[in-house]
Amino acid sequence: MSDGPALSDRIIPPAALPPLPELAGDVPLRWRPLRRSDARRLHGLQAAAGELDHPADAGSVAAVRHELRAPRFDPQRDGVIGLGPSGKALAAGYASLGEEPESATPGGVPQHLEVALSGVVHPDLRGRGVGRQLLAWQEARGLQLLATSRSMLPGLLAVHSRTACVAATALYVSAGFGLERSWASLARQVEPDLPERELPAGIRLVSFRLGHSEAVRIALNEAFRDHWGFAPIGRTEWRRQSAVGGFAPRLSVLAVEGGGATHEPLRVAAFALTELHQSEWKLRGERFGYLATIGVVSRWRGTGLSTAVIARALRAYRRRGLASAVLDVDAANPSGALAMYERLGFRERDRTATYAKRH
Repeated sequence: MSDGPALSDRIIPPAALPPLPELAGDVPLRWRPLRRSDARRLHGLQAAAGELDHPADAGSVAAVRHELRAPRFDPQRDGVIGLGPSGKALAAGYASLGEEPESATPGGVPQHLEVALSGVVHPDLRGRGVGRQLLAWQEARGLQLLATSRSMLPGLLAVHSRTACVAATALYVSAGFGLERSWASLARQVEPDLPERELPAGIRLVSFRLGHSEAVRIALNEAFRDHWGFAPIGRTEWRRQSAVGGFAPRLSVLAVEGGGATHEPLRVAAFALTELHQSEWKLRGERFGYLATIGVVSRWRGTGLSTAVIARALRAYRRRGLASAVLDVDAANPSGALAMYERLGFRERDRTATYAKRH
């Protein structure tokens, strides 16, 4: 555990949240607390903004519903939505307190308790100060949330944006947020095939089945526990995440050991979990699979299992008629994942940055 006082002792939260603009130029705005029933309205706003901010990512109403039901998030206290005269959503923002990560990791990676600040302003209203005032509201609410925690970890108020979104970056920097992390989006055609590698003794490759779910959760927690900002995923949250949709079990590959019997339980050594975002195929101009999560548990690192599960997944993609694979990676991943993906033929197509304030 980190030395020093708890967040609740070292943060003095604002007693009140700052006001939000009632006018954006000549457009009146009516602000009210966010509701879980706003998922479709919020998705419509995000889609309009996404045409400029992230034109290759479509999102979904289901994903918004999932976000609004995060276990430590109360939409009516932690979020606001700004409606125009017709009732259309023109701006929204919220602060979401994350799960607390382990205070110490095997690799000595510093951890933190994060509040994610997510905000969006309709393109028609940009340049009128709405984003600046909305960010101030989110930051104040984020401080209030951090101040409820007895964690001794550093507190982080974090915002995320594509580096190509120059205006968003300028907004964050002008508000005092500094660059914290960078994330690369990589892509590779499914052909040519990656060469098959000889597997370590006792390891075999299988496609994901429902009975593997708990073993995968355990392996994922172990594989990512030394990664920046990772918090262990409990069984309830794992089931909640699995219900969002898009997961493609037949295109997801596991490297496993053990026989699955009671005396020899099956253990997952590595995994490549795939999602299909079919609504984005037209936006990207091809059918692709998203390698959403790739990991190797610590005792099997350095044995080539990442390459093995990715190679098998790419073959499954080709048989499914997909043209390419896409993945995202922490550019400063301690395992050297970015360099490994580049050796396998993946090339950077986009980049996202995390800007933050530490407390």
